[in-house]
Amino acid sequence: MRVSALVYVGLVPLLLTGCKGCIKEPPEEDPGVIGEDGPPPAPHDVGAWLSMRALPDGRPAVSYYDRTADGLGFAIGNVQDGAVSWTTEEVDSYPDSTGLNPGDSGKYSALAVASDGTAWVVYQDTSNGVLKYAKRDPAGAWTIGNADTGGGPSFDSGYWASVALDTSGNPVAVHYDKAKGTLRVARWNGTAFTATVAYEGTDSVPADTATEALSGDAGEYAKLVIAADGTEYIAFYDRAWGALRLASGNAGGYSVEVVDDTGDVGQWPDLLVDGTSVTIAYHDVTNQDLKLAEGRANGPWTLTTLDTGDHVGADTSIFADGSSPGVVYFDGANNDMKLARKRSGDWALDVVGSSGAAVGYHNETVEVGGSRYAASYDYTNRGIWFTALP
Repeated sequence: MRVSALVYVGLVPLLLTGCKGCIKEPPEEDPGVIGEDGPPPAPHDVGAWLSMRALPDGRPAVSYYDRTADGLGFAIGNVQDGAVSWTTEEVDSYPDSTGLNPGDSGKYSALAVASDGTAWVVYQDTSNGVLKYAKRDPAGAWTIGNADTGGGPSFDSGYWASVALDTSGNPVAVHYDKAKGTLRVARWNGTAFTATVAYEGTDSVPADTATEALSGDAGEYAKLVIAADGTEYIAFYDRAWGALRLASGNAGGYSVEVVDDTGDVGQWPDLLVDGTSVTIAYHDVTNQDLKLAEGRANGPWTLTTLDTGDHVGADTSIFADGSSPGVVYFDGANNDMKLARKRSGDWALDVVGSSGAAVGYHNETVEVGGSRYAASYDYTNRGIWFTALP
């Protein structure tokens, strides 16, 4: 791991695969960090698959994929008067002193931060098709290892990783095993991760003979939240059924239910847990809308369409906005970040995008100094875009 002395004035967004049908859908290649005088000279492509959390001292921290080096990067920000500067660290798979590329790691990064400042990042080792982890101790030293190799003889896992800390402060990670079409969970036992299948999926049953049945394939877009009572909630997309599912439980097993199957729905979910109440923001693929599901494990669920604009609802990030949820998401028709939140009992929709730049990919929010900020991938400038929410 190497620490860079460079400090970036603007945070650059990271790139995710865009929503189906979105305008200017981001390519597999992702962009980088933008400075005060514009993007740095090529080649410079960092910030993809960004995940953001607050450190105990209130500073924002991000993990991201550096496509220039095919490596995992990490940055800590200092926010002053609404502007942010970043100090970056090269964590895994960066070229060594000889210039040789040791592999491709860092996609699908997900970050969790403990109360003592320990940071846990899970991410995909694309070269080997496995889920890796990187642990940063409070002094800034990194430890790196494998979290899960997935199932079967051909490794192709580590997609759509998400991580959260359990009530003992140990990381729990979920990810999609593409080789098997399953949702997997990996738990830290104090010295290493141990992994199991959380949900195998089931073959779809077509409503008519003209529709082809699909074999079980579930676990994409997984997002994990662990409640204060230790209950683990995982929202994920079931591709075989075109449904949003929720798994709830713990190491003893999960109960898996359908939250919404009205069409092809459930990509890009993010969830907010308050006690036993669960709110999930997600993308309606069929109608290209932003939807919200409110309820609790094992239902019933109240479903609401929040935004019916053209190509909206991907890259959701949900947060507590007072007593109501707020949702940051992507407007694919205009290449903007949008914000949905309740005002006087009604949902208000605002554009939070940057003039002249395509933003809103891989949205994340964080609270710093009592104010909420959002970060996303800036497709135009190839970096992380950071802004205060209105």
